[in-house]
Amino acid sequence: MDTGEPSYSGGEDCSDDIRGNIAYSLGFYLVFLLFVFTLCYTSYICNRRMHFQLSPPTTTSDSSDDYHITTLPKGLCDDVISTFPTLLYSEAVMTHNADSETDTHTSNCCSGCAICLMDYKPSDVLRLLPECCHLFHLSCIDTWLKVHPTCPVCRNSFDFSN
Repeated sequence: MDTGEPSYSGGEDCSDDIRGNIAYSLGFYLVFLLFVFTLCYTSYICNRRMHFQLSPPTTTSDSSDDYHITTLPKGLCDDVISTFPTLLYSEAVMTHNADSETDTHTSNCCSGCAICLMDYKPSDVLRLLPECCHLFHLSCIDTWLKVHPTCPVCRNSFDFSN
């Protein structure tokens, strides 16, 4: 007799019901993940297109407020650099040997340039920095001082205005 109530005696109906719920849930999650993936991909494509469609900023003399100008410290001018004494390396070594008892400017005499890292040769022309008494190749220190107003070894600043 059929009373209209479900029968729980059969195990086959219950397992089919569970399989249906799992399939339904799995299908729902797959559709949801596909929707999220599509949304993320569309957002990526739109942002990428907007990035490439933006025009580069125009540079006109009237729009100087659009940019932040950073000024770097300026080096020394040629007139100031030329006032620093120059000498041959052989002279610096002889002066260092003669004045080894006193603490003179040649007490810092070393065997190589701290800028190019090359050893001095007896015929090399060196420039002596007056504040700290460091020696460098003429071409090395002139190039350095045009960009940096400090000694490359001790960072001692020179109080000369351009």
